[in-house]
Amino acid sequence: MHLAQLRQPLTRAAANSCHSVCRLPTTHASVSATAILSEQFAHLRIGPTSSNVAVEGRRYASVKAQGAYRLKPKRTIPKKLGAKKTGDQYVIPGNIIYKQRGTLWHPGENTIMGRDHTIHAAVAGYVKYYRDPQLHPDRQYIGVVFNRNDKLPYPKDAPRKRKLGLVAVPRKVEEVEKPTVSASGLPLFVTRHETIEIPPPAVTPAAAGKAVKGQGARVSASGAAAVPASSSTISASSNNNGGSSVIAELIKEKLAARAEYNARQSALRKLQQQKMLARRGTRVLRLMNNYSYRETNWEIGRLIGDPGSVPGTEKVGSRKAKFRARRRRRNTFLLGIKERKLAKADRREEYRRRVREKREQRLVQRKEFLAKQREAKKAREGGAAAERSEKKEVKAEKPAAAAAAAAAAAAATPKIEEKAEKPKAPEAAKKESKPKAEDSKDSKTEKKE
Repeated sequence: MHLAQLRQPLTRAAANSCHSVCRLPTTHASVSATAILSEQFAHLRIGPTSSNVAVEGRRYASVKAQGAYRLKPKRTIPKKLGAKKTGDQYVIPGNIIYKQRGTLWHPGENTIMGRDHTIHAAVAGYVKYYRDPQLHPDRQYIGVVFNRNDKLPYPKDAPRKRKLGLVAVPRKVEEVEKPTVSASGLPLFVTRHETIEIPPPAVTPAAAGKAVKGQGARVSASGAAAVPASSSTISASSNNNGGSSVIAELIKEKLAARAEYNARQSALRKLQQQKMLARRGTRVLRLMNNYSYRETNWEIGRLIGDPGSVPGTEKVGSRKAKFRARRRRRNTFLLGIKERKLAKADRREEYRRRVREKREQRLVQRKEFLAKQREAKKAREGGAAAERSEKKEVKAEKPAAAAAAAAAAAAATPKIEEKAEKPKAPEAAKKESKPKAEDSKDSKTEKKE
């Protein structure tokens, strides 16, 4: 509703109030009230034809229209990357120091890097941009220091600077005495020491025989002269008598080790039995809320076995024992595989070593053979050269001897001069051969006739 519409009700209310206060006649009161309000409204410029929007008020849209984010062509939404805090600027934990795509800057002292490579401040302090050649020769880092005058990087062996907001105060250690009596005057726990005697197991004939056998084995292992009680001692003595002393010594060592192991195991079992008896004999009864004394559950469980062990695990057929046996078999299998692999690798290495040795040996033999061949060839070439030189000398001596012999023969016999006929020319020989051919033809014709 506009203020101009309220003009008439306001005028009536003012006239009534002025009439009650001034106690004037009704006509004078109404006239004076209307005149006063007219003057005030005229001063405020409130009326039916007034255009004062600020006073009257105007109704606007209660919901703002959603505007579109308009970009210029070939433009994308700005990523607003870059430095958000400069050097020596104060930051608090979580402030963004540098936004980037990729690690242009790496997080340094007291800074962390987000999954979008944004570097944040981890503590309150002052920003420092720096390099650390000892950490990386080419990278540049951003760190935060507590004092503005500090320089990064800190020395390598310098203590780490942290601001925890704490003050070192010597700790007072007070030994608190544990109460032994409750508020009602009853003791909180009662300890009872009881003696529990476990009767020894009954000795059966089979067990007695086993004990005697074990005793005989121990006696024979110790080397004392006693009656042999087991087959192993008999075999050891027989082998010793036969002369195989090495096998006898091995058997003795094995028997001695077995006896020592059995002694250790028996002593350990006896100690465990004593501890268990002491534990079972000492019972601690604690005061409960209902003013009764009883043992706690964990103490009752400790009477059966040590913590971590479950009753019945010592049995062969128990579930835990099966798990242990399976684990032992698996470990043995894996260990066997490992040992076989190592043995195979050793054999392969041994084979390669032997191959290398054989190859080197063959190379050495070949070198020796080639050297021998070269020496033999040189010897043959030397012998052939000597033979050729001897032949040349013989050939050179033969003409000289023949000439000497011919000269001696010529001097001893007279000279006979014989005229040798000159050989006929080839043309004359041909002419003589032609008539002979004709004569042979005539003779042939005559024979036919």
